Amino acid sequence: MTDQGNNNQHISRNPFAALFSSLADAKQFASGQKPPSVHAFGSQSESENSDSIEDNDDSVAEISRSFLSRQELCEQLNINHMIQRIFLITLDNSDPSLRGGNGIPPRCVFLEEMAAEMDGQDWLDMDNIEQALFNRLLMLEPGNHLIYMTSCNAVNLSADRDAGDKCAIPFLYACYQRAKEEVTKVPEKLLSYAVRCKNLTVSNTRTVLLTPEIYISQNVYEQLLDLLLEGVGGAQLEEVVEFVEEVIAGLLTDQEVRTFSEVIGPVLDIFQGRVKDLDLCQLLLFSYLDLLLYFSRQKDIATVLVEHIQPKDPNNGLQYQKTLLGTVLSISCLLKTPGVVEGHGFFLNPSRSSPQEMKVQESNIHQVRKRYICSMCTIFMLPGLKFHFCVF
Repeated sequence: MTDQGNNNQHISRNPFAALFSSLADAKQFASGQKPPSVHAFGSQSESENSDSIEDNDDSVAEISRSFLSRQELCEQLNINHMIQRIFLITLDNSDPSLRGGNGIPPRCVFLEEMAAEMDGQDWLDMDNIEQALFNRLLMLEPGNHLIYMTSCNAVNLSADRDAGDKCAIPFLYACYQRAKEEVTKVPEKLLSYAVRCKNLTVSNTRTVLLTPEIYISQNVYEQLLDLLLEGVGGAQLEEVVEFVEEVIAGLLTDQEVRTFSEVIGPVLDIFQGRVKDLDLCQLLLFSYLDLLLYFSRQKDIATVLVEHIQPKDPNNGLQYQKTLLGTVLSISCLLKTPGVVEGHGFFLNPSRSSPQEMKVQESNIHQVRKRYICSMCTIFMLPGLKFHFCVF
């Protein structure tokens, strides 16, 4: 076979040669020249057509490197966009009209301080996302750092609210949900990165609960309770529970800073403080009872719950009333303060009510009382809590 034949064979076997319109164009690109026109190609000297096989090998490698660098650039751009969609943060504060609109969220929090330290890098990747997310969570007012990511400047309150949420727990939960969605949508090449982002939301939630003092002006335990209440009160209970279960698993494996009991204890304290101010006529009470049912069924939380309801002095029966379960079982339709009917949901004006109105109110009381008793039975019929039901 001639040298020309060998040259053509080496070029044609390279898969990147398919990017060019002809074998000649691929060869010319490899040599660092512009692809020749039809007329110029016909006038090439025989010496140019007799390049050594070694030169062609170098040229083929150059084609491969050029193509791979473009692939890497495209992949990095996709990773950056995916991170922006999940965490709604960015290092890029350039003119929105210069960005492509596909795959970019309408609003993001601009990490100005971090961007200044990145030596010109304005994209997020898997090497800096952990630091970027930590910086975002430390922001006192992330809403003050929102920027437009696209050329559309229309008011978008939902996008502003999502990106500017300053409460750590609900923000991380929302990131978790967006990451789950990315896992189902991204190409296979990006799948592992999407999974890592999802895991990052869980690990950061664990960090927030273990070191709440770092996050100034935030009651993260109250945020966790509100997230759970939102779950039991809406249609997202399974999604919330899935997230919380992953966080619990992480907390159980890392108890050096705080034990699991020290994390859940404050949540139960807040729960008790809120329930104490509720009565049977408030529908919100039953959301708390549904949440208490979840606490009693989740084995790790139930273990903490059983310890939490122990009175300081077991020999003093009145001490049981001051526990969480004592507070729940003390709920009644009776007036908390005899003679004071203001704010009572059933008998606002008992002296002025007709007999028929009184019967309607009695029926309403029986309905909520029945619902309350059913909730209590569901909770206390569970193994491990029957003893406390008998005590009360």
